[in-house]
Amino acid sequence: MKKVAVLVDGWNKYVNYAWMKGCQEYIEEYGLKVNLYVFHSFGNFSKDEKFNFGEYNIYNLPDLTQFDGIIMELTNVSNPALKERVIRRVRESNVPAVSMVEHVPGVYYVGIDNFLAMERLVEHLVSVHGAKTLNYVGGPIGSDENQIRLKAYKDVLTRHGIPVEEERIFHSSYDVYAGEKAFDYFQKKGLLPDAFVCANDNLAVGVIHRAAEKGYKVPDDFMVTGFDNFDKAAFYNPRITTVGFTREKVAYQAMYAIDKMWNKVTIKNSSHYSEVEWEFQESCGCTCQHPRSRGEHIAEMIFAEEFENKLQNELLELKRDLVEANDFHELADCVEKRFEYFKCASIYMIVNSDIIRGEDFSKINTKATTKFISQGYPENMEVLVACDKDGLMKNCKLQTGELFPGEKKEKDNNLYLFLPLHFRDQEVGYMVFKNCHYLLDTQQVFEIITVFQEAMEHLYQRIVLKRMNEELEKLYIMDSLTGLYNRMAYSHIAEPLFDKCKESKTPLAVLFADVDRLKYINDNFGHDAGNVAIKNLALAIAHCTPDDTVAIRYGGDEFVILIPNVTREMVDDMLEKIHGMVQKTSEALNVGFTISASIGYTVIKDYEMGLNEYINDADESMYRNKAKRKLYIE
Repeated sequence: MKKVAVLVDGWNKYVNYAWMKGCQEYIEEYGLKVNLYVFHSFGNFSKDEKFNFGEYNIYNLPDLTQFDGIIMELTNVSNPALKERVIRRVRESNVPAVSMVEHVPGVYYVGIDNFLAMERLVEHLVSVHGAKTLNYVGGPIGSDENQIRLKAYKDVLTRHGIPVEEERIFHSSYDVYAGEKAFDYFQKKGLLPDAFVCANDNLAVGVIHRAAEKGYKVPDDFMVTGFDNFDKAAFYNPRITTVGFTREKVAYQAMYAIDKMWNKVTIKNSSHYSEVEWEFQESCGCTCQHPRSRGEHIAEMIFAEEFENKLQNELLELKRDLVEANDFHELADCVEKRFEYFKCASIYMIVNSDIIRGEDFSKINTKATTKFISQGYPENMEVLVACDKDGLMKNCKLQTGELFPGEKKEKDNNLYLFLPLHFRDQEVGYMVFKNCHYLLDTQQVFEIITVFQEAMEHLYQRIVLKRMNEELEKLYIMDSLTGLYNRMAYSHIAEPLFDKCKESKTPLAVLFADVDRLKYINDNFGHDAGNVAIKNLALAIAHCTPDDTVAIRYGGDEFVILIPNVTREMVDDMLEKIHGMVQKTSEALNVGFTISASIGYTVIKDYEMGLNEYINDADESMYRNKAKRKLYIE
């Protein structure tokens, strides 16, 4: 079974499903055994650059050297430096690779001849319709395809002796609003042309829309052309002259090229150009030869709107369940509950281990991590969700080199969609959807991953807030001098522990300790010296008792210690260690006086009295021990 990595950025919030369909069409037609791993981002949708950076981090997930082929379509990636890093990793992998739509030096190209496609459109405006002034409305200035289309525009003008005026060239993004901005720009400069040559259909729609708002008519006042032949070109009024291609065919040829590289078949050229089709329509003054029915389109849109409403209601139900989850286990249960909604083979959620550990409040030193790495993914990650039609898969773990549990056992031809989970630019993990053709076809991917990200962040912030509240509570019950609990912890922690042990009939040792001759130390060496003695005893108690011990600074130099599930022999051993550590530390400090302590205890088995009475017993035991040791401490 071979693996092919597909690195692709969406257009705004849309997935170009055609890339995946074209690849799988070739795989099925030729009976190949290939799994597609699609690493998908939505990195050009948000105005928040940190969010976009978090999206693009998904490209850092795969070890490309572990794949048999790589197909990339990075045209929409908005960060040039990041795009170059991805391309460098592809080259360094030494794996057969293909770039779709955009030329990448040293990588086989599959797409269309942007120059030829744009050249004929501009030639048509000049030769057939007699345009003398033409304005170019382009996409991002750094875009490879935009620059090629611009070159074709300039070459046609030069060939016909029409001056190329830089002020008649406008670059922005590829959306409709950029087309509106372009029209405003040219109108303000008094440069309205005979024809607007737009780098895509969105820009053309924007130009026509803003022109109509200003009282102009297309093509009466000027002509407009687009590029891509999306539905909006066919159904807009006027229908837009454009050129298009079948994206599935491009992806089909990309997979064809990878297959030939596997079989060591020499490919004559360094690129393959798919066929394009020009549609000369109303926006340039031509009559559409094969007009699509606007009535049928409206009917389709009505049904599509109803279907969209149904999807939105289902999405709201999913969002409600996820947001109401009180912990990450409940979040996983939500995925199982709503699994049929996704209509895919399986779902995996792989997360940074810190986000799981941050939920564990049982350990006193555990803190919720509030910052994750912003580039790459940690080596150790945990499987939060692994779910298929049979329900949640229990105790799933990632084996070395796996991107999802059980990956090494996968045999059938499958499509795996990898999507990043992040809090702005900080990675949290990723999700994997296996054979999610329904989600791709209905364009729900962006909405679904957004719902999961919002639910994760909402839940995590609740965890952080709970941890902060717990830390504040700890400050309320912690003794600043010793680091042990203070007297306020008696009712919060000691009494509940006593009740728990009583209910379960677990033996509980109650110890009472104090520093010997503290008054003498304070009077002769000062209170700072007395504090040193108190801290010395506290340190020994903390170091020589089990983790489940509750040690409280009960008074000035008095300590109450509760230790569950111990015997008298065990307590005696602890006392010996405490006395030994106190003595050793005292000698090391060389403070000019001896530090020692007296400790008494009782081990509760029958629970015939209350906690206070047992503390009194331990206190009396301590004074008896102190009396016996008077000979040695005075």
